Amino acid sequence: MQPQALNRIPVDILRSRVVQELRIAILRGDLSPGSRIKQEHLASQLGVSREPVRQALLLLQREGLIHAEPKRGASVAPLDRQLINDVYGLREALESRVVETLSRSSRFDVSPFRAMIARGRTAVRRRDFRTLVDLDMAFHTGLYEAAGNRVIVEVMRGQWSQIRRVMSMLLDQRAAYRQKIWDEHQAIVEAIHARRPERAVAAAGRHIRAARKILIETFDAAAPAPLARASQD
Repeated sequence: MQPQALNRIPVDILRSRVVQELRIAILRGDLSPGSRIKQEHLASQLGVSREPVRQALLLLQREGLIHAEPKRGASVAPLDRQLINDVYGLREALESRVVETLSRSSRFDVSPFRAMIARGRTAVRRRDFRTLVDLDMAFHTGLYEAAGNRVIVEVMRGQWSQIRRVMSMLLDQRAAYRQKIWDEHQAIVEAIHARRPERAVAAAGRHIRAARKILIETFDAAAPAPLARASQD
């Protein structure tokens, strides 16, 4: 499709396309934290005018994926230590409630989760990084939806972008943890299936705390060392 034809498409459709392209690039790590985003360059690259790009950046700013400063323009929002702690603290609280609820239900269907775990192990063997991230997100989303709590589903949906960013960082940099994730997922699912609430809550808590610990260690290792304080005579 030619740029002229694209610019005849309503701006809200073009904005949605730009949002999707940028969101995918950020979540997959193609655009790393701190990367500058120039509206003119992006508009030219996508063959659209600046207006849908401007609107897309505003939407992504509300999602926490874009950071904008006056006179400095837009950049990919950085990941920070406090964000990781906050997101994973929220996850532990909500997922503990989710797995406890599922463990007390006789209607929990374990089959799709076992199938997902098998696909995850296959993706580990094939080193299929993108599929690993997708399956991890699908696993946890499936638990939230199976619990039937619409508030938790909506709250966590609002955090997907940030969770996916940190999961991408974790799975990209810690190869040894990729298999362990699916061992931990299996422990959660089997405890739910056995209708053992305490065991399920403990397994979910261990899983989330382990991920948070590794993420914090990875973040700290990648952070620049503080400048030594100049000695004073």
